[in-house]
Amino acid sequence: MKNFSRRTVLSIGIVSAVIPLLAALYILFVWPGDVSSAKSEDRQVFGATYMTMNNPYYQVLDSQLRTIIEANGDILLTRDAAMDQQRQCQEVGELIDAGVSAIFLTPVEWDGARESLELANAAGVPVIVVDAPVRDGELAACSVLSDNYQAGVLCAEHLLAARESANIVLLEHITARSGAERIQGFTDTIAGHEGFRVLASGESDGQIENAMPVMEELLAKAPDADTVMALNDPSAFGAMAAIQGAGLSQRFAVYGIDGSPEAKALIQDGLMTATCAQFPYRLAEEAVAQAYAALDGGCTQQEIILPVELLTAENIDDYGTDGWQ
Repeated sequence: MKNFSRRTVLSIGIVSAVIPLLAALYILFVWPGDVSSAKSEDRQVFGATYMTMNNPYYQVLDSQLRTIIEANGDILLTRDAAMDQQRQCQEVGELIDAGVSAIFLTPVEWDGARESLELANAAGVPVIVVDAPVRDGELAACSVLSDNYQAGVLCAEHLLAARESANIVLLEHITARSGAERIQGFTDTIAGHEGFRVLASGESDGQIENAMPVMEELLAKAPDADTVMALNDPSAFGAMAAIQGAGLSQRFAVYGIDGSPEAKALIQDGLMTATCAQFPYRLAEEAVAQAYAALDGGCTQQEIILPVELLTAENIDDYGTDGWQ
């Protein structure tokens, strides 16, 4: 892999610093503030709470949800759980008190969302789980998800085809089922292939600022490592910064999942191996369609799984690098 340039490291660092500020400004100044007046105009109000807004993927997902809902003359109220499950439950209660008709939920912890789902059910407010599944999926009106397991499979298949062996480290987010499924798909696929070994793993929470120090620790534990499989693109970026700092860029293959514009640009420049693309615009369209269906008799399906696609140097030009797909 080519050198991960200082300019690129600096750019990613700036992005990671600016995103929380933008999210805070968004929360303070962009959200609709007067729900009661909106209700008086017979507009439906929807709520959304994400595990974090400190991730461009959720910002894009929220923006597309808002665009579709507002095009229908309705309103979306967004909340940021900031990786705090208790806070997210409180946000669900606040959205219910605000009179929302339905809630879009990306859980902080896949097995910790039951209280939120029960609150919504008791209030007669349907919940559309988006992006990351919940353990108690039967309590949701519908779950709209990417094929997270297949994303890991596709990354592993590419690695198996590209190299004769690999010493692998994993960057995980075990409390998010979506992240766990991606890593499981990867490890299941390489299992039994001689020469492909997982040497170490670490918890990054899917955050760039966590991934870099964790990757530094993994490099110390596994000095022979030459491949990193990250549950998402931000974790991959943090890993790449650590790899660059250790002077190991030429050795490493780096895999992420999301299909973010930054990852696509890095692949195009030969700095990152692959990212498995999610399609947040399609995810948002399906989630909104199911939310309206839930309010009009019921969702068409209990669970909807959208396909993913591996982006590599061979096909990256088909997608471009100036936006999400």
